[in-house]
Amino acid sequence: MWLVTAMPAAAPPPLTAVRLRVVRVALVLGWVSIGVVLAGSMLPEMQHVDVSHPLVWALAGVAAVANTVLAALPWPRLVDRSIGGTLLTAWAVGLIGLVTALTAADGGLASEYHLLYVLVIPFVATTEPRRRHLPLYALLLTGYSAAVLLLPGPAPLGVLVVRLGVLAAGCGLATVIARILVDNALARTQAESEVRMERVLADEAHHRIKNNLQLVADLLILEAGKEGASLGVVVDETVSRIQSVAAVHQTLAARGEGRVGLRPVLERIVGALGQRLGAGRAVRVVGDDTELSGQRATWAAIAVNELVTNALRHGQGTVDVGLAARDGAVELRIADEGPGPHGATPGLGLALAQRLVTDGLGGRLSTDAGGATTLAFPTTAEV
Repeated sequence: MWLVTAMPAAAPPPLTAVRLRVVRVALVLGWVSIGVVLAGSMLPEMQHVDVSHPLVWALAGVAAVANTVLAALPWPRLVDRSIGGTLLTAWAVGLIGLVTALTAADGGLASEYHLLYVLVIPFVATTEPRRRHLPLYALLLTGYSAAVLLLPGPAPLGVLVVRLGVLAAGCGLATVIARILVDNALARTQAESEVRMERVLADEAHHRIKNNLQLVADLLILEAGKEGASLGVVVDETVSRIQSVAAVHQTLAARGEGRVGLRPVLERIVGALGQRLGAGRAVRVVGDDTELSGQRATWAAIAVNELVTNALRHGQGTVDVGLAARDGAVELRIADEGPGPHGATPGLGLALAQRLVTDGLGGRLSTDAGGATTLAFPTTAEV
């Protein structure tokens, strides 16, 4: 039987692993940032007169609750779904808003909490699609500007411009790095997929080679077992059959698919037979075309090879191979211009064709009074 190799399970989308890692790191950094904010607000050097410590602590509490809720979500199931994308965007907006509020509560330009934007920017770059980068980066820069400019008191514009420039450069750098990570993930997934496919194709090729070598061995044994068989006859008959197998696999290799157009295979076979045995006689394939699996095409090709060989050796005139395909069935009719066998004992070639058609293809083989032989079988194996 033809080998049906199980295809490997589809690999997960290439960005899944990257996003899941970023989510896990973001959750950890969220807890670290909350601890830093709480500890920093209690240090003596952070005790500015314009700092609202209760608001900072309240914002840290809100962040702790949000981080706890986010940590409880089933991210492996959500990260590649639309709801997961919405949650990630809401998370990014929430982080921008939180850092902006902390900066404002801690004194605006005097606050060091704007450094937390450095953690938010890579999160946006790696979890959000590129079409959302610019709006989120604009929100971040606008938020920081508002946290500085809307507070009472003087705002040194030079310092603000420098900080905004640094944050904008960080946004650009994070986007480039995220793109590199994504491209690497895609390339690695593609390479792994190609390796898996090559392994499957190699296993399939090895199995086909084994089957075909066994088929060649069986044909040699079959021909050598004939009474009065000589080495030359054995080789001649076997070469013809091997050419039939080769014709199928040449078509398979050219198409790169698992199915074969039957008519091109038959044309190749009868062309080779006509050159070797025809002695000037015409051998033609006429009619429709149809596709068969590699195994069924091989059986049909060998059967036709036997019948055309008989027609060239024992018949007369032009040999026609008629091909008709309809309603999921194939009918092949091999006929020449001779008078027919007239009661001659069927030879090994006809017996082999009979067995291939009935046992292999699940069809029937019949010969009419004029010597024409008809093969009829379904295009697919019946379950």
